[in-house]
Amino acid sequence: MAHLLSLVLIVEPDRPRLAGFALHAVEALGGNTFAAAIALDAVLGELRATATREQRPTEVAIALEDRELGLVWDDRRAPLTTLPRPPAADAVRSLVQRLREASEAADSALLVQRNRQIHADLEVARNRARTEMAELETALEKKKSELKETLRLAETDSLTGLYNRGAYDTRLAEAFRRSLRQREALTLIMLDLDKFKEINDTHGHQYGDEVLKNMADTMRAAIREHVDLPFRMGGDEFAIVVFADTGIAQRIAGRVLQTMNNGVSIGIAQAETDDTVESLVARADAALYEAKRSGRGRFRLAETPVPRVAGTG
Repeated sequence: MAHLLSLVLIVEPDRPRLAGFALHAVEALGGNTFAAAIALDAVLGELRATATREQRPTEVAIALEDRELGLVWDDRRAPLTTLPRPPAADAVRSLVQRLREASEAADSALLVQRNRQIHADLEVARNRARTEMAELETALEKKKSELKETLRLAETDSLTGLYNRGAYDTRLAEAFRRSLRQREALTLIMLDLDKFKEINDTHGHQYGDEVLKNMADTMRAAIREHVDLPFRMGGDEFAIVVFADTGIAQRIAGRVLQTMNNGVSIGIAQAETDDTVESLVARADAALYEAKRSGRGRFRLAETPVPRVAGTG
Protein backbone atom coordinates (compact mmCIF):
# COMPACT_ATOMS: atom_id res chain seq x y z
CA MET A 1 0.00 0.00 0.00
CA ALA A 2 1.38 3.37 -1.04
CA HIS A 3 0.49 6.56 0.80
CA LEU A 4 0.14 9.32 -1.76
CA LEU A 5 -0.39 12.09 0.82
CA SER A 6 -0.92 12.33 4.57
CA LEU A 7 -2.76 15.18 6.27
CA VAL A 8 -3.39 15.95 9.94
CA LEU A 9 -6.97 17.14 10.43
CA ILE A 10 -7.15 19.78 13.17
CA VAL A 11 -9.82 22.31 12.19
CA GLU A 12 -12.93 22.05 9.99
CA PRO A 13 -11.28 23.49 6.80
CA ASP A 14 -8.80 20.57 6.86
CA ARG A 15 -11.55 18.14 5.89
CA PRO A 16 -12.60 19.97 2.66
CA ARG A 17 -8.88 20.25 1.77
CA LEU A 18 -8.53 16.50 2.21
CA ALA A 19 -11.59 15.95 -0.01
CA GLY A 20 -10.12 18.18 -2.71
CA PHE A 21 -6.81 16.31 -2.71
CA ALA A 22 -8.59 12.95 -2.75
CA LEU A 23 -10.83 13.88 -5.71
CA HIS A 24 -7.81 15.24 -7.58
CA ALA A 25 -6.07 11.90 -7.06
CA VAL A 26 -9.16 9.97 -8.27
CA GLU A 27 -9.37 12.12 -11.42
CA ALA A 28 -5.61 12.01 -12.12
CA LEU A 29 -5.56 8.20 -11.94
CA GLY A 30 -8.71 7.73 -14.06
CA GLY A 31 -11.16 6.82 -11.32
CA ASN A 32 -14.91 7.59 -11.05
CA THR A 33 -15.04 11.02 -9.40
CA PHE A 34 -18.83 10.94 -8.94
CA ALA A 35 -18.77 7.69 -7.00
CA ALA A 36 -15.70 8.89 -5.09
CA ALA A 37 -17.49 12.13 -4.09
CA ILE A 38 -20.41 10.15 -2.63
CA ALA A 39 -18.02 7.91 -0.67
CA LEU A 40 -16.05 10.95 0.51
CA ASP A 41 -19.17 12.61 1.91
CA ALA A 42 -19.79 9.63 4.18
CA VAL A 43 -16.13 9.40 5.24
CA LEU A 44 -15.90 13.11 6.06
CA GLY A 45 -19.02 12.81 8.22
CA GLU A 46 -17.41 9.98 10.14
CA LEU A 47 -14.16 11.95 10.57
CA ARG A 48 -16.12 14.97 11.81
CA ALA A 49 -17.95 12.83 14.38
CA THR A 50 -14.65 11.29 15.54
CA ALA A 51 -13.07 14.74 15.99
CA THR A 52 -16.07 15.95 18.02
CA ARG A 53 -16.09 12.84 20.19
CA GLU A 54 -12.38 12.39 20.84
CA GLN A 55 -11.17 16.02 20.67
CA ARG A 56 -7.85 15.14 19.02
CA PRO A 57 -6.13 15.65 15.65
CA THR A 58 -6.49 12.77 13.19
CA GLU A 59 -3.89 11.83 10.60
CA VAL A 60 -5.51 10.63 7.34
CA ALA A 61 -3.64 9.24 4.31
CA ILE A 62 -4.75 9.02 0.67
CA ALA A 63 -3.63 5.47 -0.08
CA LEU A 64 -3.32 3.35 -3.21
CA GLU A 65 -3.23 -0.45 -3.15
CA ASP A 66 -3.20 -2.12 -6.54
CA ARG A 67 -6.28 -0.58 -8.19
CA GLU A 68 -8.08 0.54 -5.02
CA LEU A 69 -7.78 4.22 -4.02
CA GLY A 70 -9.07 5.19 -0.60
CA LEU A 71 -8.49 6.87 2.78
CA VAL A 72 -6.70 5.29 5.76
CA TRP A 73 -6.67 6.56 9.38
CA ASP A 74 -6.16 4.91 12.76
CA ASP A 75 -7.18 1.29 12.10
CA ARG A 76 -9.78 2.22 9.46
CA ARG A 77 -9.75 1.94 5.67
CA ALA A 78 -12.43 3.57 3.47
CA PRO A 79 -12.34 2.82 -0.33
CA LEU A 80 -13.23 5.72 -2.64
CA THR A 81 -12.92 4.15 -6.10
CA THR A 82 -11.56 1.20 -7.99
CA LEU A 83 -9.39 2.23 -10.91
CA PRO A 84 -10.01 0.61 -14.30
CA ARG A 85 -6.37 -0.53 -14.41
CA PRO A 86 -3.25 -0.27 -12.20
CA PRO A 87 -1.71 3.19 -12.76
CA ALA A 88 1.75 3.57 -14.22
CA ALA A 89 4.55 4.21 -11.73
CA ASP A 90 5.46 7.52 -13.41
CA ALA A 91 1.85 8.72 -13.13
CA VAL A 92 1.80 7.88 -9.41
CA ARG A 93 5.13 9.66 -8.77
CA SER A 94 3.91 12.73 -10.65
CA LEU A 95 0.66 12.75 -8.66
CA VAL A 96 2.49 12.44 -5.34
CA GLN A 97 4.70 15.41 -6.28
CA ARG A 98 1.70 17.57 -7.20
CA LEU A 99 -0.20 16.65 -4.04
CA ARG A 100 2.83 17.43 -1.86
CA GLU A 101 3.35 20.81 -3.50
CA ALA A 102 -0.33 21.66 -3.20
CA SER A 103 -0.46 20.69 0.47
CA GLU A 104 2.68 22.70 1.29
CA ALA A 105 1.32 25.80 -0.41
CA ALA A 106 -1.25 26.17 2.39
CA ASP A 107 -3.58 29.11 2.61
CA SER A 108 -2.19 31.68 5.05
CA ALA A 109 -5.66 32.29 6.49
CA LEU A 110 -6.01 28.57 7.12
CA LEU A 111 -2.66 28.49 8.91
CA VAL A 112 -3.83 31.34 11.16
CA GLN A 113 -7.05 29.49 11.88
CA ARG A 114 -5.20 26.28 12.65
CA ASN A 115 -2.82 28.16 14.93
CA ARG A 116 -5.77 29.66 16.79
CA GLN A 117 -7.34 26.23 17.13
CA ILE A 118 -4.11 24.80 18.49
CA HIS A 119 -3.95 27.59 21.08
CA ALA A 120 -7.60 27.03 21.97
CA ASP A 121 -6.99 23.31 22.39
CA LEU A 122 -3.96 24.01 24.57
CA GLU A 123 -6.02 26.33 26.77
CA VAL A 124 -8.71 23.66 27.10
CA ALA A 125 -6.01 21.16 28.07
CA ARG A 126 -4.53 23.61 30.60
CA ASN A 127 -7.95 24.25 32.13
CA ARG A 128 -8.62 20.53 32.30
CA ALA A 129 -5.24 19.99 33.97
CA ARG A 130 -5.97 22.76 36.49
CA THR A 131 -9.35 21.22 37.28
CA GLU A 132 -7.85 17.76 37.66
CA MET A 133 -5.07 19.15 39.89
CA ALA A 134 -7.64 20.92 42.09
CA GLU A 135 -9.62 17.69 42.35
CA LEU A 136 -6.46 15.77 43.27
CA GLU A 137 -5.55 18.34 45.93
CA THR A 138 -9.07 18.13 47.36
CA ALA A 139 -8.87 14.34 47.43
CA LEU A 140 -5.42 14.53 49.07
CA GLU A 141 -6.68 16.90 51.77
CA LYS A 142 -9.60 14.54 52.41
CA LYS A 143 -7.22 11.60 52.74
CA LYS A 144 -5.00 13.61 55.10
CA SER A 145 -8.04 14.47 57.20
CA GLU A 146 -9.14 10.83 57.26
CA LEU A 147 -5.63 9.72 58.25
CA LYS A 148 -5.48 12.35 60.99
CA GLU A 149 -8.84 11.16 62.34
CA THR A 150 -7.69 7.54 62.21
CA LEU A 151 -4.53 8.41 64.14
CA ARG A 152 -6.59 10.37 66.67
CA LEU A 153 -8.92 7.44 67.25
CA ALA A 154 -5.95 5.09 67.60
CA GLU A 155 -4.58 7.31 70.40
CA THR A 156 -7.90 7.88 72.18
CA ASP A 157 -9.43 6.01 75.09
CA SER A 158 -12.94 5.12 73.92
CA LEU A 159 -14.64 5.62 77.30
CA THR A 160 -13.15 8.92 78.48
CA GLY A 161 -11.89 10.54 75.27
CA LEU A 162 -8.47 11.08 76.87
CA TYR A 163 -5.24 9.90 75.26
CA ASN A 164 -4.73 6.15 75.83
CA ARG A 165 -1.75 4.16 77.14
CA GLY A 166 -0.17 3.80 73.71
CA ALA A 167 -0.26 7.56 73.20
CA TYR A 168 1.16 8.04 76.72
CA ASP A 169 4.27 5.98 75.97
CA THR A 170 4.93 7.83 72.71
CA ARG A 171 4.12 11.37 73.80
CA LEU A 172 5.88 11.21 77.15
CA ALA A 173 9.08 10.11 75.40
CA GLU A 174 8.72 12.94 72.86
CA ALA A 175 8.04 15.49 75.60
CA PHE A 176 11.03 14.27 77.61
CA ARG A 177 13.41 14.61 74.63
CA ARG A 178 12.02 18.07 73.87
CA SER A 179 12.52 19.22 77.48
CA LEU A 180 16.16 18.13 77.40
CA ARG A 181 16.80 19.65 73.99
CA GLN A 182 15.18 23.01 74.75
CA ARG A 183 15.97 23.01 78.49
CA GLU A 184 12.30 23.43 79.38
CA ALA A 185 10.61 22.28 82.58
CA LEU A 186 8.59 19.06 82.34
CA THR A 187 6.52 17.47 85.10
CA LEU A 188 4.71 14.14 85.22
CA ILE A 189 1.56 13.74 87.33
CA MET A 190 0.34 10.21 88.13
CA LEU A 191 -3.26 9.91 89.41
CA ASP A 192 -5.21 6.99 90.85
CA LEU A 193 -8.87 6.96 91.93
CA ASP A 194 -9.14 5.90 95.56
CA LYS A 195 -11.16 2.74 96.36
CA PHE A 196 -12.43 2.49 92.80
CA LYS A 197 -12.92 -1.30 93.08
CA GLU A 198 -15.24 -0.73 96.03
CA ILE A 199 -17.18 1.86 94.00
CA ASN A 200 -17.64 -0.65 91.18
CA ASP A 201 -18.59 -3.48 93.53
CA THR A 202 -21.09 -1.31 95.42
CA HIS A 203 -22.72 0.69 92.61
CA GLY A 204 -21.97 -1.38 89.50
CA HIS A 205 -19.80 -0.89 86.43
CA GLN A 206 -22.10 1.64 84.77
CA TYR A 207 -21.77 3.94 87.78
CA GLY A 208 -18.01 3.28 87.78
CA ASP A 209 -17.83 4.32 84.12
CA GLU A 210 -19.52 7.61 84.99
CA VAL A 211 -16.91 8.19 87.72
CA LEU A 212 -14.15 7.61 85.17
CA LYS A 213 -15.78 10.05 82.73
CA ASN A 214 -16.11 12.62 85.52
CA MET A 215 -12.42 12.17 86.33
CA ALA A 216 -11.55 12.77 82.66
CA ASP A 217 -13.68 15.94 82.52
CA THR A 218 -12.05 17.15 85.74
CA MET A 219 -8.56 16.64 84.33
CA ARG A 220 -9.42 18.47 81.10
CA ALA A 221 -10.79 21.41 83.09
CA ALA A 222 -7.73 21.52 85.40
CA ILE A 223 -4.98 21.53 82.77
CA ARG A 224 -4.01 24.24 80.28
CA GLU A 225 -5.87 23.52 77.07
CA HIS A 226 -3.66 22.74 74.05
CA VAL A 227 -0.59 22.75 76.32
CA ASP A 228 -0.69 19.89 78.84
CA LEU A 229 -1.59 16.30 77.90
CA PRO A 230 -4.07 14.12 79.88
CA PHE A 231 -4.07 10.29 79.65
CA ARG A 232 -6.03 7.33 80.90
CA MET A 233 -3.52 4.59 81.55
CA GLY A 234 -6.16 1.92 82.04
CA GLY A 235 -8.62 1.02 84.78
CA ASP A 236 -8.60 3.79 87.39
CA GLU A 237 -5.08 5.03 86.58
CA PHE A 238 -4.46 8.37 84.88
CA ALA A 239 -1.52 10.64 84.04
CA ILE A 240 -0.88 14.23 82.98
CA VAL A 241 2.23 15.49 81.19
CA VAL A 242 2.70 19.11 82.25
CA PHE A 243 4.99 21.38 80.24
CA ALA A 244 5.95 23.40 83.32
CA ASP A 245 7.50 23.01 86.75
CA THR A 246 5.95 21.53 89.91
CA GLY A 247 4.34 24.86 90.82
CA ILE A 248 1.93 24.58 87.88
CA ALA A 249 1.59 20.81 88.45
CA GLN A 250 0.58 21.31 92.10
CA ARG A 251 -2.13 23.79 91.10
CA ILE A 252 -3.48 21.25 88.59
CA ALA A 253 -3.41 18.51 91.24
CA GLY A 254 -5.20 20.80 93.71
CA ARG A 255 -8.02 21.50 91.22
CA VAL A 256 -8.45 17.79 90.55
CA LEU A 257 -8.59 16.97 94.26
CA GLN A 258 -11.14 19.73 94.93
CA THR A 259 -13.46 18.72 92.10
CA MET A 260 -13.19 14.99 92.89
CA ASN A 261 -13.83 15.57 96.63
CA ASN A 262 -10.37 14.32 97.55
CA GLY A 263 -11.13 10.91 96.06
CA VAL A 264 -7.84 10.76 94.17
CA SER A 265 -4.24 10.03 95.12
CA ILE A 266 -1.60 11.91 93.13
CA GLY A 267 2.15 11.70 92.65
CA ILE A 268 4.16 14.53 91.06
CA ALA A 269 7.73 14.40 89.65
CA GLN A 270 9.59 17.07 87.73
CA ALA A 271 12.19 15.90 85.23
CA GLU A 272 15.72 16.52 86.46
CA THR A 273 19.05 16.60 84.63
CA ASP A 274 19.97 13.06 85.70
CA ASP A 275 16.54 11.59 84.87
CA THR A 276 15.63 9.18 82.12
CA VAL A 277 12.03 8.62 81.05
CA GLU A 278 12.02 5.44 83.13
CA SER A 279 13.40 7.12 86.26
CA LEU A 280 10.94 10.03 85.91
CA VAL A 281 8.03 7.58 85.74
CA ALA A 282 9.42 5.59 88.68
CA ARG A 283 9.74 8.74 90.84
CA ALA A 284 6.20 9.91 89.99
CA ASP A 285 4.89 6.41 90.74
CA ALA A 286 6.75 6.34 94.06
CA ALA A 287 5.22 9.72 94.98
CA LEU A 288 1.77 8.35 94.12
CA TYR A 289 2.40 5.32 96.35
CA GLU A 290 3.46 7.67 99.15
CA ALA A 291 0.21 9.66 98.74
CA LYS A 292 -1.80 6.44 99.11
CA ARG A 293 0.31 5.18 102.01
CA SER A 294 -0.12 8.44 103.93
CA GLY A 295 -3.90 8.39 103.76
CA ARG A 296 -5.08 8.90 100.13
CA GLY A 297 -6.94 11.96 98.82
CA ARG A 298 -3.78 14.08 98.51
CA PHE A 299 -0.72 14.66 96.37
CA ARG A 300 2.93 14.10 97.12
CA LEU A 301 6.05 15.43 95.39
CA ALA A 302 8.73 13.00 94.31
CA GLU A 303 12.12 13.07 95.88
CA THR A 304 14.89 14.68 93.82
CA PRO A 305 17.15 11.98 92.34
CA VAL A 306 20.65 11.65 93.68
CA PRO A 307 23.08 13.15 91.06
CA ARG A 308 25.28 10.62 89.33
CA VAL A 309 28.98 10.99 90.04
CA ALA A 310 31.18 11.25 86.95
CA GLY A 311 33.05 8.03 86.31
CA THR A 312 30.50 5.82 88.10
CA GLY A 313 28.12 3.43 86.35
